[in-house]
Amino acid sequence: MSQTDNMYALIIGVGDDLPYTVIDAQKIYDTLTDETLVGYPKENVILVTNEKADRDGILKGFDELREKTNEESSVLFYYSGHGGTYQITHEKEVEKEPSFFQRILGKKPEIKKVPAKTEHKFFLQPHGMTAENYAEKWVTAEELTEKVNAIKSNKLVFLLDCCHAEGMTQVGLDHMSEMAQQLNDEGGVWVLSSCQDDQKSWRLPNAENSLFTECLLEVMTGQHKRPFTDTHVTITDVVEHIFDEVPKRAREVLDESTKKPIEQKPFAKFQMSENVVLGNFPKNAEGHEATIARLEPDIKELGERSLLELLDAMEAVGRTDDAIAILERHKKTKKDADLLNKLGDLYKVRYLAKDFEKDGQASLECHQNALKIATKDDDQKQIFLNAINLAFLHLMMDLSEKDMRGYAQLAFNTAENYFYEDNVDKLGTMAEANIYLNKLDLAKEYYLKVAKEAGIRKKMQIYNDAANAFKVLYNENPKDEFMVFLNENLLV
Repeated sequence: MSQTDNMYALIIGVGDDLPYTVIDAQKIYDTLTDETLVGYPKENVILVTNEKADRDGILKGFDELREKTNEESSVLFYYSGHGGTYQITHEKEVEKEPSFFQRILGKKPEIKKVPAKTEHKFFLQPHGMTAENYAEKWVTAEELTEKVNAIKSNKLVFLLDCCHAEGMTQVGLDHMSEMAQQLNDEGGVWVLSSCQDDQKSWRLPNAENSLFTECLLEVMTGQHKRPFTDTHVTITDVVEHIFDEVPKRAREVLDESTKKPIEQKPFAKFQMSENVVLGNFPKNAEGHEATIARLEPDIKELGERSLLELLDAMEAVGRTDDAIAILERHKKTKKDADLLNKLGDLYKVRYLAKDFEKDGQASLECHQNALKIATKDDDQKQIFLNAINLAFLHLMMDLSEKDMRGYAQLAFNTAENYFYEDNVDKLGTMAEANIYLNKLDLAKEYYLKVAKEAGIRKKMQIYNDAANAFKVLYNENPKDEFMVFLNENLLV
């Protein structure tokens, strides 16, 4: 079975007064189904454009997606077209008391309806929707959420290339987070919008595609970085490239109506525990295999840098067990804090994935030995990295809470004195240490700094460790104030 056999997509390009949205959708479809690039089976990708992308066509597309997919499927939804907002004013009844003289005349209190609150609602604008027929033709965020909730998949990626896209993501699709919390630990929901609530999603002059889709296509064809050596493209690759390139390229062009640089900043919101793979690059695997073929025969003679290059190549092609075996046998591992930390991390990942006690114990021993060497060498970074890992492992393996707090305090104190002030590893360590030390307000202070400094991949790693630690130590309620804080600052 191919890696992409259970990967599905619904691609929508509305057309109408935005004909390039059809080009956007067709290009995404062609890229997804290109066997030399992403490689989705054509029968797994539903393309809905022009007249077919009316209200019925969009909703039927979701119904077809629901019928094709299962819990193990990976699902991508892409929309290029108009997005809009509208307001609903809710009223409440109030009782107006009659005046003194009216009461004498027997007048009773009057019930009046007055405005209570105003809600902003968001919608997708299908083909054929006009100002006259909008109420029958639009697709509201609530309807979209209902269709999404009917899909059984535990890996959902939504890419919205439309104006007011953040509003759809942040408010209109808010129930997605509730849905995500019901998913198992192997999946999640990612929603990426092309712009903020009060911004337009632009196609720049002389461009074939919209700016957002242009950058998306660059990632999906492996053009987002040079050299591109990964064996697959993930949602974090998309987020990193789009967040870097869309605002930068937009500011290079003047808005003719304001004579000021265009402002377009994407927005992302997600619930996940896995970095969803969007496509595979088999040719890059050949490069990693070449690295392995070049370095593995001389493994006993490799320096630390070449050894780590070999291990990374092995991980990239799925040979994690071989990487562990090499580190276990290598003569330098037992005397090198960096290599022991690497080995401990590999065992830790396998322990969390499979819950094999022997892997947890092996990770524990690696980090303990690495900490001893780092302490002897006064290697501050390795001291706090290994100490925080030991605190985490003591918690997850139900070992001594006293030792857990001791390692956490050591990690915090060492990181606090580390020379580099804005180092993300330092800030993440100090934040996590305060979870173990029951100082959640102080943990928040450092997580806010992490949110400003860290990239999306690092935020994912830091979030997962923080969430795992909090759930074991405190509670598993996803609506707990601290969990909500983590979600809002590390997953948005």
